Amino acid sequence: MVVGAKKTLQQVPSKGRISIMKIQNFTVQKKQSVVKVVYGTLLAILALVSVVIDPVKIFTNWYLDIQEGKFIFKMWENPTYQLFSEVYVFNYTNVDQYLKGSDKTLKLQEIGPFRFQEFRTNRNLTVDREAGVMRMRPNIDLQFLQEESIAHYKDVHVTMPNIALIAISTLMADRLGYFANAGAYYSISALGSTLFRNMTAEELLWGYSDPIVSIANKLLPGWIDFEKIGILDRFYVKRPDTAEVEIGDESRKFSLNSWNESPGLVEQGYTNPNTSIPCNRIKGSYEGLMLPPMISKDVVIPIFRKQACRIYPFSFVDEMKGEYGFNFYRFQLQESAFNKTSEYACKCTKNCLPDGFVDVSNCYYGFPIALSKPHYVDVDAQQQTYFEGMNPEPEKYYSQLDVEPTIGVPLALSINVQINVAVRTSPGNPITKPVKDKVLPIMRISLYCKEAPPEVIQLLRLRFVIAPPVVLTVQILLFIIGTFFAIQGAYRMWKPTYKIIQQQEKPKVRRKSSERRRSSIILNMSDNSAFKDDDDLAKEAVSLLAITEEDGDLPDLLADS
Repeated sequence: MVVGAKKTLQQVPSKGRISIMKIQNFTVQKKQSVVKVVYGTLLAILALVSVVIDPVKIFTNWYLDIQEGKFIFKMWENPTYQLFSEVYVFNYTNVDQYLKGSDKTLKLQEIGPFRFQEFRTNRNLTVDREAGVMRMRPNIDLQFLQEESIAHYKDVHVTMPNIALIAISTLMADRLGYFANAGAYYSISALGSTLFRNMTAEELLWGYSDPIVSIANKLLPGWIDFEKIGILDRFYVKRPDTAEVEIGDESRKFSLNSWNESPGLVEQGYTNPNTSIPCNRIKGSYEGLMLPPMISKDVVIPIFRKQACRIYPFSFVDEMKGEYGFNFYRFQLQESAFNKTSEYACKCTKNCLPDGFVDVSNCYYGFPIALSKPHYVDVDAQQQTYFEGMNPEPEKYYSQLDVEPTIGVPLALSINVQINVAVRTSPGNPITKPVKDKVLPIMRISLYCKEAPPEVIQLLRLRFVIAPPVVLTVQILLFIIGTFFAIQGAYRMWKPTYKIIQQQEKPKVRRKSSERRRSSIILNMSDNSAFKDDDDLAKEAVSLLAITEEDGDLPDLLADS
C-alpha cells in the first residue's frame, strides 16, 4: 500500500502530492502521540512501583537465599571469616616463698601471646525447606601461628598450679566424706604429685601426664576418658556435635534450635522448655555466624559458644559509621554478664563460686573450671587481694560484636575471657590447703575477628553505598522521561499539527477564476488515471476530504522539492 501510494504521488500534480503527504503525516503523528502517552505512562508507573517494592531489597533477599551452591550456603558451609585466638598464660613466680609463708600473696607474670587461628567448618550441611531449618555438624580446627607468637609454646617454661591434682582433690572434697579424702591424700602423696609444678606452655595447653590422671583414667574410664590434661586440649576436643539452625522464621533467622539435639544445656540444668532459664536455653541463641535481619537497638543478642558452656548476653551500645561507608551497630557483653545479678546467671545452691565467676565444671568432667573477665575485672574484691600482677582494666578487656543491622551480617568480634581453677578442700585431704577457697588464674584467651571477609564487604558496599544512589537516579530519570513523553503525546493528541475537515455543501456562489482552477485540480486528482486498484483508499480520501493548513504551523517541506 505504501509503495503504491508513493508511485501514485509521482503521477499527480504538485498540490495533490502535498495534500496526500499531509494525510500521511497526520496519521503517523497521531500514532506517535498515542505511543508516547502509553510508553511514557508505563515508565512513570514503573518508577513509582520501584520506589514501593525496593528492587535493591528484592535482589539482596534473592542473593542471600539459602540454596545449595549459592553464596550464603557456601558461607555457612565453610565460613571465610578470619578468627584468631591469642592465649596468655600466667606464670607463678614466687611459689616457694608463698608455700613457706614468707609471701602472703601469689605473684603472677603474664606470658604471651601464643597466637592461633580457628578454622570453622559445618560438615554435612543440609537445608530442610519444609521444616525451615539447616542441619550441620560443626567442626573447629586450631592452627598455631608461630611467627606471630612470642615464641613456640614448646620453648616456654612456666610454674603453674597442678590442675589435675587440684581438680581431682576438689572433686573428691565435694562428693566424698572424710575417710575417703584421707585415703586420697595418702595416695596422692605416695604418687609424688605436687600442688605446683614446672611445665612447658605446650604441656599446659595440650596436656601433661600426671600419675593421678592415669589412675583416675583406669578407675573411672567412663568419667575420665583421657590420660593427659591440657586446657586447649579439653576446650577443642573433637566430638560428634550436631546443630540445627532456624531459617524459616524471619524474626529469629539463623538462631540455634538445638545443639546435639537438645534445645538447652543439660550440663547447666536444662530439663524442658517450661523450666529453662536464659543461662541454659540454647534455642533462640546465636553462634555469631549470622544474625537475623532488621536488628533493633533494643534487642539483647544471646551468644552461645560450646567452650564457654553458657549463654552470654550482648546489648547495644552505639551506632557507628564504618570506613566502608555504611553504618553498623556495636553490641557489648553486658557488664554484669559474669555476676550473680545477671539475668543470664545460672542457679547455684551448693559450692557456689564468688561473684564474678561462671562455673562451667559440669561441662568439663566436674573439674572446678571457672570463667571470669580477664585480670579479674568485676570479680569479688577478696579474690583480687590474693594475687599480685593482675591489671583489671575494663576498657582493655571488653567483649563486643559489630553487626550490620539491616541484613544481620557480623562485621567484627572480640571476646575476652579468663580460665581459672576454683579450689575447695576437705579436712581429710590437706594437700590443697595453701590455696583453700581461692580461684587460681590459669590463662586468658582473646578471641577476635577484626573485619568481615572481602566478599562480604563488597556485598555490603553494593547494597548500602553503590546501589541506592544508582537506583534512585534511575527511578528519577524514568519518572521524568515517562512524564515528559506522556504529556507531550497527550498535547499532540489534543492539538494536532493538521486538522481534517469534512467537506460541507455550500451555496453556489460565483467564484473567481483562480478558485475554479483549484477545484478543478482536486477533481482531476480524484479522476486521475494514475490511481490503480491498490490506491483506491488514497483516491477516496482525496475526493472526500480537504486539507487546510493552520497558519504558521509547519513549513511545507515538499514545496521546496
